[in-house]
This record gives sequence, structure tokens and C-alpha cells, in this order.
Amino acid sequence: MTLKELKLIKEKFGWKGVTHALKYSALNKFTFYKELQGMIVTMETLDPKYLKGNPAYIHDFLDETQLRMFAKDPETQITDAFLDRVLPKGDRCYAILDGEKLAAYGWYSTKPTNINRDLVLHFDPHWVYMYKGYTHPNYRGQRLHAIGMAKALEAFTKEGYKGLISYVETNNFASLRSVFRMGYRNICKVRIFKGIGKYHITTEPECAKYQFTVKTQP
Repeated sequence: MTLKELKLIKEKFGWKGVTHALKYSALNKFTFYKELQGMIVTMETLDPKYLKGNPAYIHDFLDETQLRMFAKDPETQITDAFLDRVLPKGDRCYAILDGEKLAAYGWYSTKPTNINRDLVLHFDPHWVYMYKGYTHPNYRGQRLHAIGMAKALEAFTKEGYKGLISYVETNNFASLRSVFRMGYRNICKVRIFKGIGKYHITTEPECAKYQFTVKTQP
């Protein structure tokens, strides 16, 4: 972690943020440590300005034919192997298209979802888990990630879901600031520590309400 990064953290989050960032970085030099801030957003907490979007763009779910087409382009960071893994379990991709160009997208699931090769995130299926957000470099700076989430939230709410559920690592201050701005609210934390080849996972009591936890891969 650079002095410039620490200075920015101090300006936005004070010495408490700096201390946390240094602790997080130090722990990961010696072992695997993750602290996940679980959060939710509903239509009631969402800042409605993110629903406007750009009228020149298309905002919608992509079908498998479209996804397979985009998977041919490495720049989209979508692969056939990834699609083969997530489509059978019902995961869906909500995207923003500029004509035929894929400007941004996010993936959504109502079933347990891997966060890495060993760990699986679990949550109440009345909520939709948002993951793997991506914005093409040519379209960054337009807040398409937040707009896509807002419009996906609106669509899933109409289908009867309570809202979106997700997490941000507590040392990712830029992302935390961004999601709070659009209307996400904290629910609880999950802490993951790996020692002597084994994961140790603890969840705050508030996580139980949302069945929000992480488990090792069976």
C-alpha cells in the first residue's frame, strides 16, 4: 500500500480507515484474510437518480445467444467456460448496450455462489446476489455499474424479490463509498481467516436474518 493511497484513505475515512487498511494489508502478507461487509439495497433505499440511465443505451437482461456471442471477444471478460458453469444454475446477466457494443454488465444469482475456488457465499434466496460487475474501459466514468444495478434491482423487485444483496471487502474504500452513495446499507460482516491449511469463518449475529454466510466448497 502506497503513501498516496493512505493519504486518500485518511482524507475520506480518517485515521480509523488508515489503521484498518494497514492491518488488512499486514495480515494478508502472512496469511489469507478477508473481511466481507455484507450489504443490501432495496427500491426504498435506492437513490432514484440511478434509474434514469442513458436513453441512447439499451438496459436489459442478456439471453444465452447474446452471451455466447460476447464470449467470443476476450475484452468482455466473459468466457464459454464461465457461462457453462453459471447458466445451468440460473444466474442472469443484466447489461447496458451501446448499440451492439457491451458497455457494462453485472451477474445476478439466487443460489449459493463461489467467491473463489474454495469458498461459497450463501444467502436468503428471497434476495438476489449481485457479482462480477464490469464496465468496458471506453465507458468508465458514466456510473454504468451503479445504473445497471439500479435497473436490475427494479426488474428483480417486480419479479417479487426483496432486493439485491452483495458484499465489499472492508479495505476497498472506493467501492464502499460508491455503493453507499447509490443506496446500499450494511447488514453484517463475515470474517475469513486461513490458518494451517484450514479456513476459519465467523459471522456477526445480524447475518442470520439474511442467511448470509460463507462456507467451504463441499
